Amino acid sequence: MGEVKLQFADVASQSFMNGERSISFNINKLPEEDLDEISKFCNNYVEEFNSLHNDAQMYVTYDFLEMLKGRLNLLYKNGGIGLALILITLGLFLSLRLSFWVAFGIPASFLAMFTLASVYGVTINMISLFGMILVIGILVDDGIVIAENIFTQFERGKSAKKAAVEGTMEVLPAVFTSVTTTIVAFSPLFFVEGRMEWMYEMAFVVVVSLGFSLIEAFFVLPAHLGSDVILRRDVRQNIGKRIRDGLDSLLDFMRRKVYGRMLHFIIRWKYVFLFTPLFMMILTAGFFGGGLIKGTFFPSIPFDQFNVDIAFTPGSGEIQTLEYVKRFDDAIWEVNAELMKELNDTNDFVNFTFVSTGGAFRGQETGSHAGNVFVLLRDLENSGTSSFEIVTRVQEKIGPVPEAEKFAVQGRNTFGTPVSISLLSKDMDALEGAKDMLISGMQEIKALNNITDVNPAGKREIQLKLKPKAYFLGFNQASLTAQVRQGFFGGQAQRLQHGKDELRVWVRYPKSDRINIGQLEDMKIKTFDGEYPLSELATFNIERGPVSIKHFNGSREMRVDADLVNPYDPVPPLLEKIREDILPGVLAKYPEVKIEYQGQQRDSDEAMAQIQKYFGAAFAIMFLLIIIHFKSFTQGLVIVLMIPPAWMGATWGHGIEGIPVSMLSAWGMIALSGVIINDAVVFLSKYNSLLVEGLKVKDAVFEAGMARFRAIILTTITTSVGLYPIILEGSFQAQFLKPMAVALAYGVFLGTGFILVFFPVLILVLNDAKRTFKYIINRIRLWNMLGEAEVRLTPAEIERMRTFPPPESVEKALIYNERKID
Repeated sequence: MGEVKLQFADVASQSFMNGERSISFNINKLPEEDLDEISKFCNNYVEEFNSLHNDAQMYVTYDFLEMLKGRLNLLYKNGGIGLALILITLGLFLSLRLSFWVAFGIPASFLAMFTLASVYGVTINMISLFGMILVIGILVDDGIVIAENIFTQFERGKSAKKAAVEGTMEVLPAVFTSVTTTIVAFSPLFFVEGRMEWMYEMAFVVVVSLGFSLIEAFFVLPAHLGSDVILRRDVRQNIGKRIRDGLDSLLDFMRRKVYGRMLHFIIRWKYVFLFTPLFMMILTAGFFGGGLIKGTFFPSIPFDQFNVDIAFTPGSGEIQTLEYVKRFDDAIWEVNAELMKELNDTNDFVNFTFVSTGGAFRGQETGSHAGNVFVLLRDLENSGTSSFEIVTRVQEKIGPVPEAEKFAVQGRNTFGTPVSISLLSKDMDALEGAKDMLISGMQEIKALNNITDVNPAGKREIQLKLKPKAYFLGFNQASLTAQVRQGFFGGQAQRLQHGKDELRVWVRYPKSDRINIGQLEDMKIKTFDGEYPLSELATFNIERGPVSIKHFNGSREMRVDADLVNPYDPVPPLLEKIREDILPGVLAKYPEVKIEYQGQQRDSDEAMAQIQKYFGAAFAIMFLLIIIHFKSFTQGLVIVLMIPPAWMGATWGHGIEGIPVSMLSAWGMIALSGVIINDAVVFLSKYNSLLVEGLKVKDAVFEAGMARFRAIILTTITTSVGLYPIILEGSFQAQFLKPMAVALAYGVFLGTGFILVFFPVLILVLNDAKRTFKYIINRIRLWNMLGEAEVRLTPAEIERMRTFPPPESVEKALIYNERKID
């Protein structure tokens, strides 16, 4: 009755690796499973398989553990370099014994953090290690302030034990407030969602380490420094001592001769310097406008793999698709050979290529008309080229493919598609017209490439329409098309078990009887009244039917995506050009169509909403902590005014390093907000204590700057040098860490300059403002009192209320101190 064959299902799918037929396996893991054990098992299995089989070879083409180890080694190296630089810095500016116990806070805090991390399931991975690198320089800040103050007390002639106690107690409130505000500033990272939820582990490492460092700095550090062995005056002269004495002399020269004279000049002309930050902010805006500092949604991260995708009109044969993807594969290997020759490299830049048919564009296109070449690159660090250059060369080598419906050569965008626009409407004709108009306009923008419509074109379908005779014979659309399907596609008769495999038995016409439409018309349809040709029961049309129907917010959606020709170009100006030059014409012609931005624009908007939500709460808590510490709203306001100049310094850092300001930079600036006010809190606390000791306002500002100069400089250097190895790192694994590192390092470094120069100006201007306000209130009160007959004022009281208040009379530190004495 028929011919029986054992064969694979008719699926238009072939796969080749480096030109050979292949089958690929993906091995995934559960969160609680060990990647190291899985990698060892798989590699051992491959070795065993290859030793037992000569007819086939198995390869491990991609092992995530290798990439992870590379990134971890990178972080180990940079973290070690950062730690070494911090230790050298402390050893040069403080005594070796003193610097050792200050640096002891780093391993002590990390060990305590590891203990707590194991309870919460936080492991040593790429993100947690970056958190450790990020916090290394910050961890010693509290220790430096305490140790430097203890050392200052010791230099004044106090014993080691007394210097340790009094030096710690003097700065304890300020250090506690500054570290607590830093912890609060990092806390919003716990709640980040979406693509950047990985920041949770980094935040955990930073916050917990800072908490334990505070305990160590308050209780362990003073106990060690209070020993006569650590603090002693009879230090023998050696090379290290002479170097430190020289650096002390240099630092003292910078403090007294350079900074001291500059501070005198700044205090004298404070109202001139008051507008300096405003001028610099205008200058920064000019840098952005002129392109010296660029801004984008997310940074472009180099990749280690890319795809060449092609899709013809649905219904095109597999032979054509396979021919094109094999031509693309040859072009990729030609580019590889050219690069090896140009760069005089004996190793391939391309490790593996995988050619396949049946699917493309990450599953958006399926069928014989779609094909893909998946390329795995070697580690390109220090190779003389980049993944972006290889993709560009492959694009140029292949050239335009006008016969394809869709064609793209693109790597993986870590943070989403740079340009992605959704068109929404319930009118499909309007959507089609708007889509074509948008694509046509975007093709005119030279900075964009790989412009594709993510909605696949429908396949050609034979759509049957029943004649009255079919209904008379008892057919409906489903029952008639079921017989047609059984004949041409096949009907499943039964299932059989064959070893480990399940075989499905399909019954259908032989291939010779299902080649053309004429055979479809002559097909016999079985009825209770005998057999009838299909042409007597139905008519048919050949049309394209939808492959997928996409909705967004209740409307039909068509989405257009595009990549950047230069991956480092900022995305916002391109979207602005589309918004101003293309979309008005589209919307004017198709007013029923609505526009929604997807890709990086949407992710950026969501991230910004999270920043506003969580940082707003964190900022309020930070401000409250500062107000509680100083018992003054105005002094708290002066401190938080140091945050915008630090952010400005962070943006300058991006311009210096040549990387655009992005959302990752924004999260780095949020963390910077807590770090930068540490020095301001310590400075202002010293100013208040000097007022209580009896100094005048201007003298207290000057002496506070002189007293805290060394501590502020040391904390700035240690924070910056701890992060700079990451900033200098050229490997692609470090690229997504760079924006946060640059924001923190340069924000602290340049923000410190504002604290040393601009912060004293703010203190004095605030004092003048409070005095002016008090003078106005006194004159109003005096005018009211003189108009009341029952109020009698002495000449001295009248003179006091008419006189401009002295600077010290409005300082809260003195007011609270007088109340305490009373």
